[in-house]
Amino acid sequence: MYSTFHIQFGEGSLCLKSSIVKTQDGIHIYVGGGEKAHIGTTVISQPRPSLKGDGRTSCTTSVFNILGHKDDEIAIPIAEEICKYFNETTVVTAGIHIGQATAQDIEQLKWYGTQITILIIRAINEEQKHFML
Repeated sequence: MYSTFHIQFGEGSLCLKSSIVKTQDGIHIYVGGGEKAHIGTTVISQPRPSLKGDGRTSCTTSVFNILGHKDDEIAIPIAEEICKYFNETTVVTAGIHIGQATAQDIEQLKWYGTQITILIIRAINEEQKHFML
């Protein structure tokens, strides 16, 4: 069994759009946006106990970037946060293209990434409540 969600955050050419598939033992997320959605990076985060020994969940993350792409700057934080929150393997594939992006555009997209992460967590939690009823 799995659930699928679609969430977006932002506006105009900086809008991030995501598709989320929550399976019984893992989460897959695609984040695209800008002028050309594509596949620029794939990140996989696997949960593990924190190396600090404090009982918290941490993760080990592997990244595969397509040559010349920097979509991992948005994908890594999303994958790691969701992996740790749900204690489940999380894969994020991302592709966001903004022609002639400024440093301000990139910082805005990173912030949008943090915001869409919050929305994804809320959506998965809400769906899990329905399955528990």
